[in-house]
Amino acid sequence: MPRNPKKKQNIRKRINADLNKKADSPESVELARIKKVTRRQLFLAIGTLVVVIVLLFAMTSAWYTNVSKVTSLRLKTEQWGFDADSISVSDVEISAAPGMKGIVPINIDNSEKPDKVRIYITISKAQMDYEMQKRIFFYADTAETLNGETVSRIYLGSTDDNYFEYTVLPGQRLILTEDYYNDKPIKWEWVYDMEGYYFHGTVGNDSVSADEFIRPIEYDLDQAVFDLNSSDPTGRLVSISGVSADDFLADVSSHDGYSGTIDVDNAKIVGNRVFYPVEVDENDTGIWAYLCTYGEIETGIRYDTAIAGEDQDITASLNITAVNLPVDPEKVADEGSFRLAAANSEVEFIELTDDIQLNYPVSFASDKEVTLDLHGFEITYAGEETSYAMFQTRNGASLTVVDGVVTGNGNVSASEGSMSTIAFYSSCGDLTLSHVKTTGFDTAVYVSDYSGGSYPDSTICIYGCEIDTNASAIYVLGNGEFSDAPTQIILSDSTITSGYAGICGNGSTNRWGTDMVIMNSNVSGKYAALYQPQQKANTLISGSVLTGITGLVVKGGTVNITDSTVSGTGPYSAARASGNGWTDTGDGIYVEAVYNWNAVVNVRGNCVVTSENSYAVQMFGKTGVGSGRIVIYDGEFTGGRGAANWNSIGSFQIRNGTFSGGVSADITRFDN
Repeated sequence: MPRNPKKKQNIRKRINADLNKKADSPESVELARIKKVTRRQLFLAIGTLVVVIVLLFAMTSAWYTNVSKVTSLRLKTEQWGFDADSISVSDVEISAAPGMKGIVPINIDNSEKPDKVRIYITISKAQMDYEMQKRIFFYADTAETLNGETVSRIYLGSTDDNYFEYTVLPGQRLILTEDYYNDKPIKWEWVYDMEGYYFHGTVGNDSVSADEFIRPIEYDLDQAVFDLNSSDPTGRLVSISGVSADDFLADVSSHDGYSGTIDVDNAKIVGNRVFYPVEVDENDTGIWAYLCTYGEIETGIRYDTAIAGEDQDITASLNITAVNLPVDPEKVADEGSFRLAAANSEVEFIELTDDIQLNYPVSFASDKEVTLDLHGFEITYAGEETSYAMFQTRNGASLTVVDGVVTGNGNVSASEGSMSTIAFYSSCGDLTLSHVKTTGFDTAVYVSDYSGGSYPDSTICIYGCEIDTNASAIYVLGNGEFSDAPTQIILSDSTITSGYAGICGNGSTNRWGTDMVIMNSNVSGKYAALYQPQQKANTLISGSVLTGITGLVVKGGTVNITDSTVSGTGPYSAARASGNGWTDTGDGIYVEAVYNWNAVVNVRGNCVVTSENSYAVQMFGKTGVGSGRIVIYDGEFTGGRGAANWNSIGSFQIRNGTFSGGVSADITRFDN
């Protein structure tokens, strides 16, 4: 699970802290290292992998219309500091132009190793053209609290203060690619217009030296007003949408994650350019913020246009530092010792040595991070409640549970869909389940980030798990307008069996804002495998099997399906607008676009979509509300009543594919 520390520390300090856990131990770091080698449990020694990223951009002169040639992002090894078979990168094809983004592909395999590994990633742009350094940035989309500020992105640089961090558990693989990622990927972006940036350097009275451009400052250029009538011919920014440049910078500074503030009162003027200190020392060296003038923005546009049609070799270096973290757990064999360990702020790893029972729920303190290794044993809830959440992570708490069984007290609700007994509850916390079997609950994972608070939204990672629940196995409520970053659910190599919906969202006010990945998993719900009604929701389904009375139901957001099987097994029922929940149509894929936001499904690759008694794919739209859209790029589609159907409201396109049982005549067909 990724984490950028709540308080900024450089990587070297973090590594030293990792190696010097248990500070009261008489053993030196060197002795600990020798012991690890002797036990042959060492996966990665401290080492650094330097990967050279070469972005080859071949653009047309019409890049501003998003037309560009497809070229390659190449990554090659420059130096290995550890096992070359454990970390790899690969070639991918990308479309590149100003304004576009992509993912840096990384594969870290810890599937056969006994220890967890902490990975630190930094990126240097020193090999790039100086002007391009102001345009290409690397970052991870994630909500984190840094220096008391909630940020929605972590920007990477070459220094130890600008990094992103992953923890790869024993038995896991970290896979970050364009097609699939089981954690938050590292992304690159070529900003569309160069409007401003943070940089590290020195600003003197008559000179500026920039060592590194760290992150862009962006705004709506169409709403910007520049001073073009003064004695300054370059045109400084005056306001954006009626907000002064100073107030705009104050807002940017409030969520940039730096302990310093963009200081407009102590700005330095060099020539006609204004530089704002953020975090600088007595020598005026450190982090500065800068807003480009109108003239510089125009020059930047001409620069981008001038290189159109040329092959540009844009090179950066990806640095991966790995630290092996051998497990030194607090071993527990009963409820009392477990609770003491869970409450101890110094205990980061708990290991069961026997089956245990809990008589009341466990809530982890804010910002506490703990790994619970069940070690093949079972932890059972023995309380008599008919409503409870066995494990609770709130307000920055992080819980990782691996290798064992979590069982509820069996008091599941009689009413369908009710979620009264919960295994894991998260509210603005992080949860990772790896090779855990969960049974005996209404719901395995209940995520409720609707808080409006200052803590980042939840990240839930589920790897290699088996979940069997009475109601929705995974229920997710986003944080709506209270958060820029989404609540994230990552499900990989797992099996879900649910008595209601396998994975269920919510379309209520401010319950939106979710990002889900379902990879190589089997999800079965009595009524639906996945129900997504919320707006501003993105779901990627790849290599998975989804089954339900109606296999997949979408009433909001975007769902992209690749190389998967989706099946509807229920009886036919005519599509109609439902105010709450959905109509059990019996379809394989059913889009019910009846809310005031869009509902979109894209089907690609080797998908097989079937319905025993209804339509393989059906869309029902309603006039005067958000539009529905289905695009089928490929796949096989078979339905008892027909392969595809819609009520002629919205957009339904078939690009390619095989259809058995007929297609509604109104659906747009394409040759390819």
